Amino acid sequence: MNKSRLHELFSALDAEDRKALKKWVRSPFFNQRDHVVALFDYLALRTSKAKPAPDRRDVFQYIWPDLPFDDHKLRLSMSLLSKCIEQYLLWKQVNKEETSAKLKICEAYRELGLNRHYERLIKETSQLMEAQDLRDASYFQNRHAYFLEQYHFTAQQNRMEGIPLEDVQNNLDIAYLATKLKQSCSMLSHQAIYRKEYSFGMLPEVLEYIEQNNYLEHPAISVYYYAYKALGHDAHETYFDTFKAALVAHQKHFKPAEVRDLFLLATNYCIQQLNRGFMHYAQIGLDIYKEGLKSKILLNNGVISNFTYSNIVAKAIVCKDFDWAVQFAESYKTLLEPQHQQDTFFYNMAWLKYEQQEYDAALSHLNQVNVSDLLLNIAAKTIAMKIYYELESFDLLHSHLEAMRTFLHRKKMMAYHKESYANTIKYLKKILDLPPGDKARRAQVRQQITDVKAIAERKWLLRQLS
Repeated sequence: MNKSRLHELFSALDAEDRKALKKWVRSPFFNQRDHVVALFDYLALRTSKAKPAPDRRDVFQYIWPDLPFDDHKLRLSMSLLSKCIEQYLLWKQVNKEETSAKLKICEAYRELGLNRHYERLIKETSQLMEAQDLRDASYFQNRHAYFLEQYHFTAQQNRMEGIPLEDVQNNLDIAYLATKLKQSCSMLSHQAIYRKEYSFGMLPEVLEYIEQNNYLEHPAISVYYYAYKALGHDAHETYFDTFKAALVAHQKHFKPAEVRDLFLLATNYCIQQLNRGFMHYAQIGLDIYKEGLKSKILLNNGVISNFTYSNIVAKAIVCKDFDWAVQFAESYKTLLEPQHQQDTFFYNMAWLKYEQQEYDAALSHLNQVNVSDLLLNIAAKTIAMKIYYELESFDLLHSHLEAMRTFLHRKKMMAYHKESYANTIKYLKKILDLPPGDKARRAQVRQQITDVKAIAERKWLLRQLS
């Protein structure tokens, strides 16, 4: 069953979902086949992320002990259970957002002609929406759906004078504008990191419309408006300052996951500015991360991503706040995803020790890194490369560079990263081969490193030529 859709789906379910599904598959409304219940029971006992997938023949024998193995029969049972789980997930997603779920029930009451029940529930839904702090795009989407539902009900009653058409339109506009800006910020951030050009459609007209019609009073719009302006106009620091202030002021109006994305958007801006040489943004970015850690908004279900963890260490290194960085790395190690915990911790500790010129300690940490993530793997090899150079262990360095070159040749990774690290190896070898005192050749290699587009450790390589 390895790599089957059912096994992957079942392995991803937590204990609460499995408990609910145990009842679900036994309900005759959703399933009337005993063999599907038996398949569920077997998987519930034998399936977890830590265990290998069960053997198909063992599964079949458990369900049909008196029959010879029939792969087609088992596949049918697996397909039916998968559909049953998908129905459960659909029900769970529909009921996840209480407002939209209640609006669906309102729609059902209206279609059944149960006006008294409809009017009670539509009023309850309105009170529910207004009682919450949320004022994100989904809030306005729900308000649009709410007024649209009222429109259908009023029209059905032939009370045309009470149709809330303007409310339908206004909330639709706010929901669209907020969503358009949010998506545009994601595209702009992605474009800056991966050097990919996107078409932003009618965004220029959207920005002009927002500016001319007082939509900035809505946090769902203003936060992303200033974020977009900051990401797109790096010369205007006031946009970023306004975005940062708006983010802090309006956190309660967004869901935690969205606030986390906004914090990461702010830190990505700082990374862009650092890459342009504005070094004071390291401290600004670190302060944003510290605020996110303090409010726990950077944690997702109590877990910090290895990407965020490493970026925080990187900012602290630039700020030379080593003591805080070590304290952070050790304190948050246990909050990393289990599969990345050891490698991410030891890699970042090695990086910190390298920057503090504690090379033996750095190499000791690197020896404990055994990563499947290709980029983290090559980054760890790069730290070792720099240590061997700093220690003038040139025989070891030459062997290490050849091993890095072979690693890049054999592994599949993005072309940009492969080229970037290959150029690092190429130009470090050129530096090693420079004749002593040959200033002309030295200047030539410096210019080549400056001009090449894709290269990791450019600043470090240039320092070796200073």
